[in-house]
Amino acid sequence: MHERALGTLEFDKVRERMARYVACSLGRERMMSVAPFVSLAEAREELSAVDEALTATLRYGTAPFGGITDIRGSVQRARIGGLLSVEQLSAVAAWLAGIRALRQYVTRLPDSSLYPHLVAVVESLFPGRDLERAIREVIAEDGTILDRASPELQRLRQERRTVEARARKLLEQMLRTESQRLQEPVIALRGNALCLPVKVEYKNSFPGVIRDYSASGSTVYIEPRAVVEQGEMARELLLREEREIERLLLLLSQQVGACAEWLEVDVESVSMLDLWFAKAAYAKAEGCELPVLRDDAGWQLRRARHPLLAKENAVPLDVEMGENYRMLMITGPNTGGKTVTLKTVGLLTVMAMSGCFIPAERGSSVAWCEDIHADIGDEQSIEQSLSTFSSHLRNIVDMLRHVRRGHLVLLDELGAGTDPGEGAALAIAILEKLAAVGAYVVATTHYAELKAYAFREPLAMNASMEFDIQSLSPTYRLLIGVPGRSNAFAIARRLGLPEDILARAEANVSTEDRRLEAMIAEIEEARRRQEKALTAAELSLASAARMERELSEAQETFDRKAEERLQASIRQADEILRKARETAETVIAELREKQSSLKDHELVELKKMLAPVPRSDLGKSATRKQGGSSGGLRVQVGSQVKVHSLGQKGEVLEVSGDKVMVQLGVLRTKVDLADVEVLSNKEPLTSTSRVRGSGLDKTVRMELDVRGETVEDALQRIDKYLDDAVLSGLSRLVIIHGKGTGALRDGIRYHLARHPQVKSREPGGLGEGGDGVTVVQVRS
Repeated sequence: MHERALGTLEFDKVRERMARYVACSLGRERMMSVAPFVSLAEAREELSAVDEALTATLRYGTAPFGGITDIRGSVQRARIGGLLSVEQLSAVAAWLAGIRALRQYVTRLPDSSLYPHLVAVVESLFPGRDLERAIREVIAEDGTILDRASPELQRLRQERRTVEARARKLLEQMLRTESQRLQEPVIALRGNALCLPVKVEYKNSFPGVIRDYSASGSTVYIEPRAVVEQGEMARELLLREEREIERLLLLLSQQVGACAEWLEVDVESVSMLDLWFAKAAYAKAEGCELPVLRDDAGWQLRRARHPLLAKENAVPLDVEMGENYRMLMITGPNTGGKTVTLKTVGLLTVMAMSGCFIPAERGSSVAWCEDIHADIGDEQSIEQSLSTFSSHLRNIVDMLRHVRRGHLVLLDELGAGTDPGEGAALAIAILEKLAAVGAYVVATTHYAELKAYAFREPLAMNASMEFDIQSLSPTYRLLIGVPGRSNAFAIARRLGLPEDILARAEANVSTEDRRLEAMIAEIEEARRRQEKALTAAELSLASAARMERELSEAQETFDRKAEERLQASIRQADEILRKARETAETVIAELREKQSSLKDHELVELKKMLAPVPRSDLGKSATRKQGGSSGGLRVQVGSQVKVHSLGQKGEVLEVSGDKVMVQLGVLRTKVDLADVEVLSNKEPLTSTSRVRGSGLDKTVRMELDVRGETVEDALQRIDKYLDDAVLSGLSRLVIIHGKGTGALRDGIRYHLARHPQVKSREPGGLGEGGDGVTVVQVRS
């Protein structure tokens, strides 16, 4: 892509803004060289990597780049065998610690499969833990050489400290004995020598070596003869210490040189990571979104903003081009935003092709262009004595030599700067040439001829920058499909130009121009009506959506409260059942004690009658009006009723106020009148018979259901059932056992065939259940 086009679009300023978010100089250097990629695949890969960095930043915070500096100079010096300083080696160690932290940040991201680009880069980084450890064993983080760096260094430093301690002890003694000849009682260090500040008048009588004078000359710093020997020893040890340190630094430099190739590769990788995270940080700060790069040509920018304008001040633009038309003719008043729109389309295209998020709504798409050509602004060259028209024309001539199919061409004020008629004709010819080549064109103009050209050319579309005639100011909104009006007469009339002058001016306008202006006015009026209708429809839709949401919330609240009431009723029913079971267990225990003739299987049957009612039935009964009746029947002695709290049917034996005594099988219990429902005031149904005897009063049904039971349990119930049937005088019974595998059916029929009380047995007839039931004739 031509650098001239990037400069015209001011892409360098966009790069400078994004560079504010880099973490180190490596990232800044890479950011300032950002440019459109050569291929669409590369640009898409870059956008995916930036999207990963943004996702990681939003979820887990900014990536750590602490300790990352430019170490390329140090690495190159070590590669050729040079000696690195303590600061350079410490920077290398900090670098290795920094990339380790960076690696940990990425590898510890939950679901690392979401970040393939980040993971691939950090996994390729040189671990360097051994090199970092080797440096830190010699150099502390504050840059000092550690005593433990080597046994020799530790020994030399210990000896030097011992010698200096002896010298200092001698000096402290002299401070007490020679205080009269000293300027002040302190020990001063001059160079590597420990000295005493002697008054200048005593310098010849004070034995020692003069090391320095004060600025005023009144004090002379003398190393006493008694400590000169100790000082010489200390200085010799210091020299040997420095040689040992140099040896250690050389060894570390050689280790860095051995890793130079990996470190240089790491520099490139880390700078790329810094670039990705900086682009992500810019996108986060500026409200940018991931663009869709299309290879089938086409721009769909939704609420796009110029990246150099403050987002709170920029007016969003909607731009479409490429699918139904390849050229967009933008007209409108001066300072109305035409050039800004032109640059917005160009800059957002460059940003997307450079792997950057764009300031537009998510889902905005940008066509991939192999090149962008731009002729924008007044480039009049005084030195070359070129007019504005000549300058623009020279740029266009150069552009036409290089433009190819699929290129994007941006033209500002096409044909301006010369005779309007000739300029318009030349502009149309240039547009026709670009259309023939197959380029995409966005052009701004004031010429009415270009508006007409866009009307008749299928590949072109008019657009305009909206102008508020009431306030005489632009709104900076781009209107696709609507050509702009000059508004010259309207503005002049609002500013007070006499009507007679306006009338003569309007008379001088050609009929065709007046017809064009009238047509544009009608289009604008139709657009305004459409916008009002659309606004009204959107408001109605929003109101309907709000009402639907409120209704849904009310329904949810109602359902929740109903469920809460149901659960409360179920809990209440559970409590009633619990108390009833406890009462029944007590009664059965008393019956067992008082009536020894009561059989065990009868007690089992009674307990089954007291089994908990299913929750679904409880839910229903909880909402049913208690104490109800069927057909308006009253509760009276002999009434067949259902006790809701126990889920059992029985006969009323006594009515006393709001209490009734009910016979439930062998169990008699007193319940609330409101807890019973009258089923019938007649005698028991013909399908049942009553058995009286042994102190028991039982209802025997004409059928017995044993489905789902084991053969042993079923036979035990059948024997008891046959006994009750004989006592009640029933001659025909029905046993329901189902079909299933046939084991229960065969076991029952085999047993009935040998039962002394069974006269005959046969499968059920048509309408009775067929082979799923057995009809039994009982001996009389």
